[in-house]
Formats: sequence, structure tokens, C-alpha cells
Amino acid sequence: MTSQDISQQAIIVLSDQGSGRSFVVVFDDHKYLKLARSVAGAIADRARTIVIESAPVTGESWRSLAAQFEAVLTAAKIRQASFVGVGAGATLVQNLALDTPKVVRTLVIVDASLRAHPSRWERIIDAIEAKLPFGLPLRLGSKSFNVRAFAHRLRCPMLLVSSQQSSRFIQSELRDLGKVAPTAWYVQLNSAGKGEEAAELGNLVLQFHDTPAKCPQKNIQEAV
Repeated sequence: MTSQDISQQAIIVLSDQGSGRSFVVVFDDHKYLKLARSVAGAIADRARTIVIESAPVTGESWRSLAAQFEAVLTAAKIRQASFVGVGAGATLVQNLALDTPKVVRTLVIVDASLRAHPSRWERIIDAIEAKLPFGLPLRLGSKSFNVRAFAHRLRCPMLLVSSQQSSRFIQSELRDLGKVAPTAWYVQLNSAGKGEEAAELGNLVLQFHDTPAKCPQKNIQEAV
């Protein structure tokens, strides 16, 4: 079975409501459904909000899933939007920001590693590559998407968020991305409960949503 077969009909629009400036939330793990809906609900009265669930994003499926994701956005007549990528769903919006940067106004990444669902071996390889001079990757032939190699090209304002439940690995990955991306800020959520955390994230996303698209780089307190 090809990656195209795996991803067929695997991008599902769960909700599309409101009007005005578009805001898209995408995730690939059903455990993030409540979080995604809470974030969308926080801004539903101020913008058009679209919640999208993807099939699991992997090294084999991400290309075809990304293509289908873009097709869904085109069908929804999205010319420009602010995006929230949760978990490995961030891979789809990061790829979109690289391929068609005019579509992505701002980007919020939540609990995502630099590579979608990395294996233990991939984590080891990535850790070694991170210490090598730029341009000397160990796996030129890898089909997997690793945003580290392209982070310097992500020009849209980005908010990098880790929850209280995120691992040290995820927190480290987001901090590393913040060091490379030209206009990015890292913040860790303070709320411990899932419901409170979803509300905190919704408020944070809403504030960042109002940040000027060409906001100069500064710390997160000033940015939001």
C-alpha cells in the first residue's frame, strides 16, 4: 500500500464556523480533539474557525497528507489564515508555510517535535546532526520531514507552546526551533488541569492572533 493510499480521505474537517479572518486548527491524534475544539471556541466569535483532524503523520505519509491538507484548504477557499498545529499536525502547517508562505499569517505550534513521531533511533541521529556544522546531514536520503533543516525559512510569526504534560524532549525540541526560526517565541503553559490548560491556550492563541504579522522579534511577554 502506498502512502497515497494510506492518506486517502484522511484529512477531515470537523467544524467550520464563524466569519471574518480565517483560523485553522489541525491535529493528528484524537486525544487532542477537546484541546482543538477549545482553542477554536475561544475565537469563534471573532473569526472563521476550522478544526481539521488528520490521519497520523509519519515519515511515509506526510507528503501525501500535506497535499491533501492543501487541497482541503483550497476547497474551503482559504487564501490566508492563522494556523495552530498540535502534535505532529504541526508538520502539515510547517510544510505549508514553506511551500506557500503567503497563506500562513501566523503559526502556533503545540507539543510538537521537529520530526513527526520520531523513533528512538531518529532521536539519536537528530541529536548528533544538531551538533554538526550546517549542511552536513547524516541522512540525505531520508523521506521524513525534519523542520530543523528549514526553520530559518519560516518567516511568519510563530508561537511555540509546550503543555505541562509535554516531555522534556518536546520542550527541548521547541526551544531548539525557537533558536533557529527568525520570528519565534517559546512559552510553557502554567495550568495543570486539561480543562484549565485548554482555556489558557485558547486565550494565549487569541492574543497571538492579534499580533501584527510583521511584528519584530522580541520576547513572548512583549509579543502577546
